[in-house]
Amino acid sequence: MSTADLGGPTAPAVGPPTGRWSSAVAAADRALARIDKLALAACAALFVALVGVVLLSVVFRYVLNSSLLWGEELARYLAVWLVFLGLSSAHRRRQHVSVGSVLRLFPFVNNTGSRRAAEGITVLLCAVITWISAESTFFNFQLNQTSPALQIPIAWAYLAIPVGFLLMTLQSAVSLVQSQPSHTEEP
Repeated sequence: MSTADLGGPTAPAVGPPTGRWSSAVAAADRALARIDKLALAACAALFVALVGVVLLSVVFRYVLNSSLLWGEELARYLAVWLVFLGLSSAHRRRQHVSVGSVLRLFPFVNNTGSRRAAEGITVLLCAVITWISAESTFFNFQLNQTSPALQIPIAWAYLAIPVGFLLMTLQSAVSLVQSQPSHTEEP
């Protein structure tokens, strides 16, 4: 039973964006929805791999009395990628704590204004983090530093940060220009 059935307030209808750029924004949102599905599939695969590596490490250590030298390092890198790929998916579903919660405390800021202010701050912050982390990752690729156990370039682990924040920047930018966010609760 929904709140409408009880006579309570209903959520505003979520429709396509309006204005001059509506078709471009809608196309960007559809493209980001497809990217989001790929990111979620990658997160699921990363999670399964992470659990498998941890279980394998436990079996080797406590059952076979022989530690896997690379198990803990691989699990750490898988977790890093899992977290940073999951950023944009969580943001798309409004599952992050937002600045809008604080902005709604001020009586002169309406819901649309607080949402836009929060998205604007998010776009700015995520763009700065994307830029700085991309520079750092590029620098790490140039250094060609390798991880101790796996002997792979450590920059592949650092690459998760600019990729995750770039996706979140794009999600926030599209949400900022939409009249109503079209991606509130997607499965």
